[in-house]
Amino acid sequence: MNRLAYSGLLLAVAMIGCGGAEDDGQIDQALLAQYRAALPQENQVMAKSPEPSMASKLGEPAIYPVGSKDIVVGINGAVGGIVEIMRAIVEQEPSIYSSETKEFFWGPYPNNDGFGFVAAYIREAPAGSDFKYHYALLRGADKDIAKLSPVIWGGATPDPNNKDYGVGVTLWDFEANRAFEEANNPDVANVKLDQGRFVAVYAKGADDAGEAAFVVASFRKFVPKDKPENTPADLDYFYGRFAGNNNTFDFIDYQGVFDINNDPMKAAAETVGVKMAFFNEGTGRAEASASGGDLAANQSASAVECWNAALDETYLSFTLTTDGTAETPITEGMSADCGVFEKTLAELGVPSLSDVDKELMTALDDVATNGVPKE
Repeated sequence: MNRLAYSGLLLAVAMIGCGGAEDDGQIDQALLAQYRAALPQENQVMAKSPEPSMASKLGEPAIYPVGSKDIVVGINGAVGGIVEIMRAIVEQEPSIYSSETKEFFWGPYPNNDGFGFVAAYIREAPAGSDFKYHYALLRGADKDIAKLSPVIWGGATPDPNNKDYGVGVTLWDFEANRAFEEANNPDVANVKLDQGRFVAVYAKGADDAGEAAFVVASFRKFVPKDKPENTPADLDYFYGRFAGNNNTFDFIDYQGVFDINNDPMKAAAETVGVKMAFFNEGTGRAEASASGGDLAANQSASAVECWNAALDETYLSFTLTTDGTAETPITEGMSADCGVFEKTLAELGVPSLSDVDKELMTALDDVATNGVPKE
């Protein structure tokens, strides 16, 4: 767990609360800018989804690029929320700098959007850590720094030459936030709260061939606050983008357990997998599978879909497999209409979740399930 366990995460807060070493009151703005760069940029962590070409005529909308947009929007909303909340605090002048812990600390400030107080820190990580900086957002019932509860954690190594490049990890612990509200807020019954945890690892950089970025993320037991009746959802997600020679190539692979039916009489959660790739945010291919849930125990389903630049479906194939025997596929259109995407995504060499380092996926699952280990 060294990959994601931030040594001394809470110790830094305790040291400041006990009077860590301060400077003479003058903040080194150049040093502060380096620390602030630890927070991810939106274009490092937010995925693209296929967008229809305005020049193309409208046909039958493709199922998977349209249906998967909610997944992309949900992931973007989670990471974007982390960035927005952290930046809203650290763009202010720090409350204190500790030369002993090499840490900037903000707050505690009154929480204008909710109960209690909020604070944040960005600190230089100990030698040998996975990332150069660690950061956190903390909540408190009052201004007692020793009692602050972290609800967002992160670690990052920004590129010193380009603020848009670097690597990092970030966690939004909705369970820690909910536990804080339940323990401290007398009006918690009237507060809508997300449930579960979200963690993401990201990287972005460039070489002579062009620019590349990826995000690997996991949700565990997630229930959005605006849909508390939803079955808790688990989701693993891998997004990548390659840009060069005036073209872009994006891929998304997500796997999870959630209900894919809109029928309230069929509310059981299916095991779902969807892989997609698209060229210049348009033309692409999706490969999907489903099992369990409202399907019979001996059945599974798979589908292949292609679409054009307008996101109009050009080919669709659906296959139901029972007891290991595939039935005759139901198809619309011709596979030749897929163009270059007539080949499978594996044949095209498109990366997938199965290509991600197994230790990394295990670490993400552990943190998304249990939170960052306390030391």
